[in-house]
Amino acid sequence: MNPINTRTLVLAGWILLALAGTVDAQQAAPAAAAPSNLEWSTLTPADREALLEPIRERWERATPEQRQSMLDRARFWASLSPEQKRMARTGADRYRQANQDQRGRLRAVWQNMQALPPAQREEMRKTWEGLTPQQRRAWLEAGGPGVAPPPKSE
Repeated sequence: MNPINTRTLVLAGWILLALAGTVDAQQAAPAAAAPSNLEWSTLTPADREALLEPIRERWERATPEQRQSMLDRARFWASLSPEQKRMARTGADRYRQANQDQRGRLRAVWQNMQALPPAQREEMRKTWEGLTPQQRRAWLEAGGPGVAPPPKSE
C-alpha cells in the first residue's frame, strides 16, 4: 500500500481516539488479566500450530482474490511502525466499544476520507492535528472530515 493509505490509517486512529470520549465507560468490558509470560518465543510448537490453524483454514477456504487481499493486508501491517500499529489497535478497540450509531459515523468519516483526493486528505490530516480534543469531538459530531467544515481555531 502507498503512504497515503498509511496516513489515512493514522488519521482514522486519531478519529477513533477522539470518539473515545463519546463512548460510555460502562460499555467497555473490563480487560482480563493475561499472563505476562506468554511471549511467542515461549510457546510450544503445538501451541503455535494451534494459534495458526484458524488462519490456515481461512486461507484454504478463500478465493484467489481473497488470498491476495489477506496477503496484502499482512504485508501492509508488517510495514507499519510500532506507533502506527499501536494507534491502529487502539482505534480498533474504540470501534468495538462504540455503539451502532457511533460505528455508523465512524464508517461514514472513513468512507468520506477515502473518497477525497490525496492532497485534500493530507490537508484534513494537518487540520485535525491542530485541533484540541474538544474541537475534534465537535467536528465529528457535526459530520466529521469530508462532510462538515472544521471548527474555527480558538
